Amino acid sequence: MEPLRASILTIGTEVSTGQIVNSNAAWIADQLVNLKMNPVWHLAVPDDEREMTDALNLAAARTRLLFITGGLGPTTDDITRQVVSRWWGDTLEFQSGSWEKIIQRFQMLGITPPESNKQQCYFPSQSRVLDNPAGTADAFYLQRKDLQVWILPGPPEEIKAIWKSSIERQLLELGRDSDAFRLFRWHLIGKSESAVGEIVEAAIAGSTMVSGYRPHAPYIEVKIWCRESELVKNQPWLDKLNAALSPWLIGRDDEDSIDRLLARFHAFSHIIVKDSGSSGAFADRLGQAWRKIGNSSIRLESHEQFPCAQPEPENAPLRPGPGELILEILPVQDDGTWTIIWRSEQVNRQKTLKLPFRRDKKRFDRERRFVSEMSIAAWSQSEDQELLA
Repeated sequence: MEPLRASILTIGTEVSTGQIVNSNAAWIADQLVNLKMNPVWHLAVPDDEREMTDALNLAAARTRLLFITGGLGPTTDDITRQVVSRWWGDTLEFQSGSWEKIIQRFQMLGITPPESNKQQCYFPSQSRVLDNPAGTADAFYLQRKDLQVWILPGPPEEIKAIWKSSIERQLLELGRDSDAFRLFRWHLIGKSESAVGEIVEAAIAGSTMVSGYRPHAPYIEVKIWCRESELVKNQPWLDKLNAALSPWLIGRDDEDSIDRLLARFHAFSHIIVKDSGSSGAFADRLGQAWRKIGNSSIRLESHEQFPCAQPEPENAPLRPGPGELILEILPVQDDGTWTIIWRSEQVNRQKTLKLPFRRDKKRFDRERRFVSEMSIAAWSQSEDQELLA
């Protein structure tokens, strides 16, 4: 059985005009792939009934699953429920349970909900209301023989909450018997997209797999789709591709080198960073990921010069104390090389890395990101016995 085709329709003038990025469609599509569905259409239209109706007709003609986001709020431009109901040939009915929930949410804040919030409590009579654990706008679901439609609010956290509580299990059942595509991903650094493409196409030539690429500096992401029924047959090509990409591989699927580096930090109580090579790019990455380690006693200090208790000769290495880890990114040289250092009481290791392109002042931002990411990858991928023994 072929995987079910799905469309994702985003309602909102702020999306169609480019004021905000359509991250909801990307998130839903990713969930659908994981659940053995086949997302084939992403549509975005303004808060306009004619445009919305045209998009609904197009999506319904092309796919069996339709996910609609946005336009379920309490203001006059939130017209999704009215348009969808008319398009479905239905009428709206007031649901007192949704209104009671809104009253309770506002009471927790010590205020009374405006009458305009009642707009969020009307649903097509043929629909099934889906509780929104994270907001005031409940979602709803419509079904005909050849079409299933989920209508969701716009805020991403509300979509995720409704998905987990009301949608995921239903889709698991729908996709159980389909011959869906399995998605494999590799994250590479140090090769151009065109060079990576040549390597990949040569490695999978003769297979039934489908390739795709996504450059997001400084990485190139390689994507391979393979049908579940053909995994065994295509395994030799997957093995060949793994070997071909290994020299530039940073991570697979959802892996992130910074997570592996943070995992190494748990062995230390005090982290000191001296970054003279990435112009703050490493500090930015570390700061964004720092919350992932939770309630840790690890402390981070980042500064241009190390504070020393005793005067030391210029450029002398700082001596780590008990439980301390020192990371250094030394300046990039004219030939594009730089040295990274990992120093603790037990270990003193350094490694020289090289940019995969000629240095160019006009592309300084690219350079600093490459220095940061290649340093993170080298630290995170080093064998434990190299750094922690």
